[in-house]
Amino acid sequence: MKALGISFSSRQNGNCANCAKYCLEGFKNESYETEAINIYSYNISPCSDCDYICFRNKCPKQDDMDIIINRCIESDIIILALPTYRGHLPSSYFTFSERLQGYFKTDKSYEDDFLKKINIILIGNLSSGGDMALHEALYGFLNREFYPETILLSSRDYDRKSINGDLIDDDLVKGRLDKFIQKIIKRAE
Repeated sequence: MKALGISFSSRQNGNCANCAKYCLEGFKNESYETEAINIYSYNISPCSDCDYICFRNKCPKQDDMDIIINRCIESDIIILALPTYRGHLPSSYFTFSERLQGYFKTDKSYEDDFLKKINIILIGNLSSGGDMALHEALYGFLNREFYPETILLSSRDYDRKSINGDLIDDDLVKGRLDKFIQKIIKRAE
């Protein structure tokens, strides 16, 4: 079994990356093979005026999206660690998300090879729209018979500043992430 963590924050050691790494360590302790990816380490271009070539053939973009999609397909569990910016998900997530349409030719393969593996860590304060960003992340699951495991972590709830990237240092955060990991493992069995 393999667990893949993808951080969508530009900060290599920020809350998203640190929480994803913590979860991956939890999976490793359960004998999972693990891998961490920071989306900003890869070149992913947004969709553009291509007349939907990807619906008929392979996406014409020459970037690193193939690498990431292959790692997603090879994984049994995917953790998306998403920061919020001004109450919304990061643009890197939207770029990644819009490019997915060119990789899964049927709704069934999209569900089985990608969506059913997804779990979400969202880092965002409620007063800054963290709850709305979580809803934004869940829109891709509308009208499906399943939803991902999700956790919303707000730095303010733990008397921390998100810019410090130290949310993982709080034992209560670790406890919530431990429960998150166990729910994912139980669902994967």
